[in-house]
Amino acid sequence: MSKDLFTRTEKDVKKCTPEFQGKRFKIYRNLHRQSFSIQGYLKVKKGYRVVDRVNVAIMENVMFKVMQTGREKVIKEKRKNVHAFLMPTNYKHLSKRKGSSYNTEELREIYYNPYKYNSFVYKDTGESLEGKLINKALLIDNKVYEI
Repeated sequence: MSKDLFTRTEKDVKKCTPEFQGKRFKIYRNLHRQSFSIQGYLKVKKGYRVVDRVNVAIMENVMFKVMQTGREKVIKEKRKNVHAFLMPTNYKHLSKRKGSSYNTEELREIYYNPYKYNSFVYKDTGESLEGKLINKALLIDNKVYEI
């Protein structure tokens, strides 16, 4: 059974104002938790805060954003930091079982490596996704795929 946006805990609902729901998100791969962290824009806090974490999810209308100053800092210091995001208009939790119903071998993997690329790319061709909109994407096994 999948969980929709902000139905996880009462604390999460209190954190997010009604006008926030379904609006601005930034999703990044959390290397410490081996999952994806979802930041939502909180008007009260005047910025983005982690409002959710997912292992498997479907995203809609996804844009890809790399902060170039953050990328340059990674290259200079040879130390990872959060500077690359997926920006969907909506996302939906999936169970691991439901997510595994997708054959990822038939899907195109979306990849980012700050030492090789300055934007997200399709892993098979290296084609840049800068400025492109992907209709649907799947987050699973710490990877991103176009559906």
